[in-house]
Amino acid sequence: RAPPGLRPCRSHPKRIVRTTIIQFLSRLASDLIINAFDTPWSPHDQKGTNWKSYLTFAWKPLLQYVIFPAQFAYLYSYHPSGSMGDLPAELDAKWKKKHFEDSERAFASAGTGKNTDIGESFLNAAVKKEEVAA
Repeated sequence: RAPPGLRPCRSHPKRIVRTTIIQFLSRLASDLIINAFDTPWSPHDQKGTNWKSYLTFAWKPLLQYVIFPAQFAYLYSYHPSGSMGDLPAELDAKWKKKHFEDSERAFASAGTGKNTDIGESFLNAAVKKEEVAA
């Protein structure tokens, strides 16, 4: 059996379907933007005078006021809403404490010279490579 944190929950199948739909919409939007649309036609300049530009101009209101809002409403439909109570403050305090302790250990270790994880700086290594090549 998988550990409790890795076991699929009841919402797992819904999340898979949802992720698939969002990925499909994203790829479809990218393909449409690259292949089907162009600079929208404007009466103020000479840009956008091919059929793709006219199509983009015609579709702009539908995309702007229907398609994109519907896509983002679906994308963020599971976004938490309402009060989260004291959870943000609790997480903030927990993370600050943990990172403070970790940083103090790292600084203490670096001060003794026992920290072996740190290698030579990138710039020094680049200079040495140039000297070897020369």
